[in-house]
Amino acid sequence: MGASCNPVVSKLRFRPTTRPKQTYDFSPDQTWVGSRRTRRLTYVDMTPRVKQDRPHSEPSSDTMTESHTPDKDHITACHSTLNKGPCQQAECQHDDHATDCWTSSPQQKDPKPSTTRVMADTHNLAVADALGNTSSTTNEEFGRGRYPLGPLHGLPDTNSDAAYLSWEEAGLIRHFAENLAQWFETSDRDRHFSLVVPERAMFCPVLRYAVFTASAGHLTRLASCRRDRETGLANGVSLHLNPEAAIRYHDTCIAHLLEISKDVREEYNEDVLTAATILRFYEQIEAPSIGHSDAYLNAIKFIVNTQRTDSFYTYQDIQGPPVNHRVHSSPSLSLHHSACLSALRQEIWSAFLHQRPFPFPVSPGNNYSLCNIATDFIWANRIFVWVADLLIFCFGNDQLGVEERARRWRTLKAVEERWQQSKPPAFKPIYYQPADPASGRYFPDIWHMNACQVAGAQHIELGRILLAVSDPAWTSRLGLGAWSRSQTLASELRSITRRLCGLAISNPPCPAAWVTAMVGISVCGEYFTDPGEQDALVRLLQRLEYEHAWPTESTVQALRDAWENAT
Repeated sequence: MGASCNPVVSKLRFRPTTRPKQTYDFSPDQTWVGSRRTRRLTYVDMTPRVKQDRPHSEPSSDTMTESHTPDKDHITACHSTLNKGPCQQAECQHDDHATDCWTSSPQQKDPKPSTTRVMADTHNLAVADALGNTSSTTNEEFGRGRYPLGPLHGLPDTNSDAAYLSWEEAGLIRHFAENLAQWFETSDRDRHFSLVVPERAMFCPVLRYAVFTASAGHLTRLASCRRDRETGLANGVSLHLNPEAAIRYHDTCIAHLLEISKDVREEYNEDVLTAATILRFYEQIEAPSIGHSDAYLNAIKFIVNTQRTDSFYTYQDIQGPPVNHRVHSSPSLSLHHSACLSALRQEIWSAFLHQRPFPFPVSPGNNYSLCNIATDFIWANRIFVWVADLLIFCFGNDQLGVEERARRWRTLKAVEERWQQSKPPAFKPIYYQPADPASGRYFPDIWHMNACQVAGAQHIELGRILLAVSDPAWTSRLGLGAWSRSQTLASELRSITRRLCGLAISNPPCPAAWVTAMVGISVCGEYFTDPGEQDALVRLLQRLEYEHAWPTESTVQALRDAWENAT
């Protein structure tokens, strides 16, 4: 039709290769690798690993024409943080066969735990970015710019039956999503740890190995508490976990964290904070094995304390940002917010048990008179901030004068009084029945509709414990009325503890509620003198360890010693 054909000026080059033989001759004593017949024979694209192993001076044999070169900004967005040394040589190149990356088998294994440089394969990610540079969602969804996706087992296409993970790894991810996530998202309306973290972990190694560590540690602890020989999921599937599996995954996660720490720009990202929060849970449930440790508390404290000029934990602004619906986008402010809330609840437990001030900065300008209409999730988080402030008041404000301390106590006490008079409707129990010791029910039945409401109600009770023991009117331990005041205090602490336990037992789908009840028992259990109530407290603690793997043996022994010495 009159169109002219312009010849290509550049020289055409061919990749050198060997000519395949038409037949294959094997030695009679050839050793063959056996495989299960139920599996299909698949192939692994090793191009990225080969490219990484090339010397720096070796030119690439894959010559691209200018028209096929991916946008440089897209490639750069896929390589950062962990892309050091040999990783810089793994340039993602686009040719006519680039789409093979999407059909590669997911059988490529993650590297073994190592404290040396963690190698990561970003080939598939960058190729996807190069192929989809005309779509705005591809770069935003996968070009995360924090650190590489890998190593993963490949990215199968949508028509493939190949899976991302091995049997054990998939079981650990599933256990986290179905059983452990609820520990972290009690007051998270958007359930980031159930819906975002497992999927995000598929492309984020530090998150993935943190999840593996927590799940393996929890399942191993459960098997130990129940004297089971095998570790299994809730649906009866056995994983046959090695007792050292959690340590192995933990070492790999640490290697990734060490690599990220080399880049000062990445010390505060939401994936590191979320991983540290998950590892803090592992640290707490493994206390009987590894001893009391605050390693990950210190990591979380560093991140929270240094990334903001104002405190994150502010009563009037605790509602947080809108949810980020793109799972893989970075930064993800809503995931960051959820991780901070989880750390808030974790350290309230720890500060109570060890009677120390709350470790994170709480805003000194909290407006506790705020009573606007809010969801039960926002109200629960406000209560958590109030309890954290009380912990600082009780265990950290030694420099306050007598009058200033009394004035501060009255300000914090007013929150509890206002709650008692006009609590939000969502926090009124849908059913209540008082305890009946004569029939063997030592704790009241207090029903709520979700875990968030239970957590809010329980933390009000924790706040009442702190207010009771720090009341300036009861500080005198001598003189007329001192003994009467101590008896009144002991009676109040017993009543609070009964309500804490009742809230836990009445709402069984809330494992975190059992831990909160354990915290109350730990600090107030010695005030119980009735043998029936003492046995009920011990049974609750033992059930917590048996069903949820939370360590309680030392608490039980300490209570028994205190009760024995009191008689």
